[in-house]
Amino acid sequence: MVESYLKLLMENPLFREMSRDEIGEMLSGMGAYIASYSKNETITVENEKLHGIGIVLRGMVSIGKDTSSGDRLMMARLSQGDIFGEVAVYTGSLWTATVLAEKDATILFLPAEKLMNAEQMSSNAASRFTLNMLYIIAKKARALNDKLELLSLKSIRRKICFYLLKQHQSRKQSEFMVPLRRIEMAEYLQVSRPSLSRELIRLKEEGIIDFEGRNFKLIDIERISKELKK
Repeated sequence: MVESYLKLLMENPLFREMSRDEIGEMLSGMGAYIASYSKNETITVENEKLHGIGIVLRGMVSIGKDTSSGDRLMMARLSQGDIFGEVAVYTGSLWTATVLAEKDATILFLPAEKLMNAEQMSSNAASRFTLNMLYIIAKKARALNDKLELLSLKSIRRKICFYLLKQHQSRKQSEFMVPLRRIEMAEYLQVSRPSLSRELIRLKEEGIIDFEGRNFKLIDIERISKELKK
C-alpha cells in the first residue's frame, strides 16, 4: 500500500532529492506503515509513548496542547504532505502534543527506533534523508518561536497584525488566502471569535487591510509593522 503513495512522497521535503527507488528502500528498511483514522479520532496523545514520525497522506489533522485550565491550545493544522512528531523523535520518547483527525485521515508512520539508525541503512539516500530531517526540524523551530512570540502579544490587534504579516512574509505577496477559517484563527490566536471579527472589521475600516472570507489583502503593510512596535 505504501507504494501507491511514492509519487506523493517524492514531492515531500523529507525525501527531497531522493529517487523513487531510494524512498522505497528507506521506507522498507524503516518498517514504515500506514494507519487510517476517522474524523475526530485521536491519533496521538500528549505525554504518551512515541510511535514515530507521521506524514499526512490524506485528510487534515490538528496539533494541540491541553492547558492547566482545561482549554486546548491549537498549535497547527496539517494537511496532505505535512509532517508531525519529528522533533519529539530526537528529543525524547513521548509525544509532545495531541494530534486529532479533523477529517478522515491516512497517516504514514516511520517508526522512531528505525529513524534513529537511518544512517546505517545506506549510502547517499540515508545521508540525504538526515539532512532533509535537520532542515525540517530547523524550520519547525522557527515556527515555534513565531508561535511563542504571538502568544506573548497582549492585544488582539497586535496578534492579528503579527499573524497576517507572517502570512505575507511567507508568501511574498500582499494578497493571499489564510489556511484557517475564522473559528480556527480565533483558536490559533487565543482570542474569542466575536473579538477577532470586531478587530478585523476595525482594521478594514481604517484602510489597513481588506478581506472577504479567508482572502486577505494587506493595504498598509507599514502600519501593520508599526502596530507590532508599539
